[in-house]
Amino acid sequence: MTEHDLDKAYVSPYDKFLYEFDATHKKSASQIKEIQKHQKIAQMRDDKDYKDNKGEIWEAF
Repeated sequence: MTEHDLDKAYVSPYDKFLYEFDATHKKSASQIKEIQKHQKIAQMRDDKDYKDNKGEIWEAF
């Protein structure tokens, strides 16, 4: 390993603390809503046949 190589297995104490905190505490309502939002975005991105039930944006014009 040269002086310019990064230790990719290193986990900071902050990351360890946050991982343990997340494992022992429930998610807040805003965290749950954010997770659901990003799951929907991922589904829309990954599913080529995804159809939104809300219709077209400019449908009323």
